[in-house]
Amino acid sequence: MIELKSKLQLAPQLILTPQLKLLLKVLQFNNLELNEYLLQEVQSNPFLDIEFNDLVEREPQNEEKEISLVEEFNWEEPVLFEPRSMMIPLEEAEDEGSIIERSLGTEETLTEHLLWQLGFHELSPLKLEIANYIIGNLNERGYLRISPEEISKDLKVSLELVESVRSLIRSLDPVGVASVDLKECLLEQLKFLGYANDSLPWLLVQKHLEEIPEGPEALAQRYGYALDFLKEALEVIKNLEPYPARNYFSTRGLYFEPDIRFYKEEGEWKVEVLREKNFGVRFSSLYYKIVNNRKTINSGKAKEFLKEKIKNAEHLLKALDSRYTTLYKVGKAILETQCEFLDKGLQYLKPLTLRELSQMTNLHESTLSRVVSQKYVDTPIGILPLKFFFSTGYQTQKGESLSAVAIKNYIKEIVSQENSENPLSDNEISQLLFKKYGLKIARRTITKYREEMGIPSIRERKRKKSAAGGG
Repeated sequence: MIELKSKLQLAPQLILTPQLKLLLKVLQFNNLELNEYLLQEVQSNPFLDIEFNDLVEREPQNEEKEISLVEEFNWEEPVLFEPRSMMIPLEEAEDEGSIIERSLGTEETLTEHLLWQLGFHELSPLKLEIANYIIGNLNERGYLRISPEEISKDLKVSLELVESVRSLIRSLDPVGVASVDLKECLLEQLKFLGYANDSLPWLLVQKHLEEIPEGPEALAQRYGYALDFLKEALEVIKNLEPYPARNYFSTRGLYFEPDIRFYKEEGEWKVEVLREKNFGVRFSSLYYKIVNNRKTINSGKAKEFLKEKIKNAEHLLKALDSRYTTLYKVGKAILETQCEFLDKGLQYLKPLTLRELSQMTNLHESTLSRVVSQKYVDTPIGILPLKFFFSTGYQTQKGESLSAVAIKNYIKEIVSQENSENPLSDNEISQLLFKKYGLKIARRTITKYREEMGIPSIRERKRKKSAAGGG
């Protein structure tokens, strides 16, 4: 007969606390999105104030005014603090060229974000085809519309191969995308956070997902779990993301500001994290008065409300500090790797992957993906997306590393200089790259890069020349 025993065991686990969740949220924002979010937070939290950057003279605050919170709040009112309307001062008029430079046609889609990450994995053409098929069948929430069995049948490949590719996609950012249901999505996120399959959060999702809404008391009574451990586990589950594609949209006009600046000062490259352009957020005078004089909080309802708002304000400002620190760390690592490109040009752009950057910064690849996504850097050669600095690469015969972007530039240069009467085949381009630059690149890779750049095939280039000659 099997004997059931309960045993306490200490094991290190990463828990997605509200503070960590807030930090990940703030990390994903670019400057414009962050400004919009901060405005909303300031209007809903009396312990946060806006400090406009271009206002030199500010109205002095009356420090002598006494604050009493006993009878000031009507708790029957639906809104305790009226939202404060904020008007962002306009910057000096920018010239038309500057505005056009900062305008993009579309935001990055979930498909683009996933394919960009897959580009860092050495996938065979067949696996890449399966990955594209899976990504093309995701719904607006990030779940797979069709079953893996249908994909296996449609593509005439084994189910094991489909599941292998889908497992890779589920581990990308956003974690849990391409899951077939909520349970699989949440388990993938727990796995990413370091929870073992015998941990309580994992067991609750795996075995009791439909019963979780009943609450910790019901689960404790029914299955004998310790109530305190249940509450902690349910808090972890509550902070998981049930809809992985929530923050990805397909199209709309986008006006953007760079988040980082690379500049040269006295011959040395430096990094600057560009903070909010028009305003900053700080603690209000009300915060300091209450913190320094706890006796002003006499009402039970007032105390709970204010304690929650104070905690939220502190967490937000800490998250902002962490965002700036992380952006600086990432920007510095990128600059150290790519400063030669900024000095000498595109052919000196070095290969860089999220895994390599993770080793340089001691940050997880998923965190880095959030930091890099939809963010821009102001450089002396123009405003570039941070993703521009990432690509796979190849070694030359001399042992030098060249990025895929630099190689594409070489291919473009070779095609532009070819004899229009006798265009080069992809195989001939491959041989020229080896001869001129010591790069040994397969013909199929040349074909892939050529198609990505929109360069027609040798047959189409010949046909175009013949048509031009005939005209």
